[in-house]
Amino acid sequence: MTENVIAIFAWLGAACFCGVLPLGFAAILFFTSRKRGQVGSAVGSAKKTSVAALKPGSGLVRLQGKIAAQANAIDGSAENALVYLRLKVEKYESDSDSSGWSGLTDKARGIAFQFQDGTGAVWVNPDGLDKQLLGDGIVPDENQIQAACILLGISPNMLRGQLRFHLWELRAGQTISVVGLPMQGQGGLLVTRTQGQTFVVSPLLGQAVEGQISSQTKKAQTWTLVLGIPGAIMLLCGMTGALVSLVRMLTTK
Repeated sequence: MTENVIAIFAWLGAACFCGVLPLGFAAILFFTSRKRGQVGSAVGSAKKTSVAALKPGSGLVRLQGKIAAQANAIDGSAENALVYLRLKVEKYESDSDSSGWSGLTDKARGIAFQFQDGTGAVWVNPDGLDKQLLGDGIVPDENQIQAACILLGISPNMLRGQLRFHLWELRAGQTISVVGLPMQGQGGLLVTRTQGQTFVVSPLLGQAVEGQISSQTKKAQTWTLVLGIPGAIMLLCGMTGALVSLVRMLTTK
């Protein structure tokens, strides 16, 4: 009887660690792929238009143009004004069980800027933009890291150990894509993030935006299957083994 009890707990433990955990990650990836798919559908259905044709309440629109010179910038001259900055820092962790890169900090800062496409200008507030559509960013040098930490308020005391950095910048003169809802602001028309709506401010242009979303969606779908199918099999095997052991225990005299 004792052996059967041990077997039951062993099978249940195997079902948990080899079945439930992978299925949990697969569920997260499933909802991630679904969300990215919804973003892709929204971007694909957004109306391609010009600044001159913008009207408040016209629905999701898609624009392509340049960031105008900005007098009040995060950093830099008006012609090279920094209007959005993001720094992602990862730390390499190693122990007896596992090792790999984990997130240490990911901070961003943006200011409203004027966007021009040759037909007119509109204000864009980058707060809340889709970070997954900023592109690959750059690997910054030491001076860029120090400057970004100052501008973002990241304490240098936390930057210890084996680290890697990724930096994203949006500056005046840069050509970008914008997908969002136009509305009437205090200074005129404004494209900004609205609760529950897709909002893209990205250096990716044209079909590169859809391509990035499609790649992200397919990657999440693939990992959902890679983790979900074996996880389901292991869960089924574990629960079956536990049930068989329980039956044996109850029928043993």
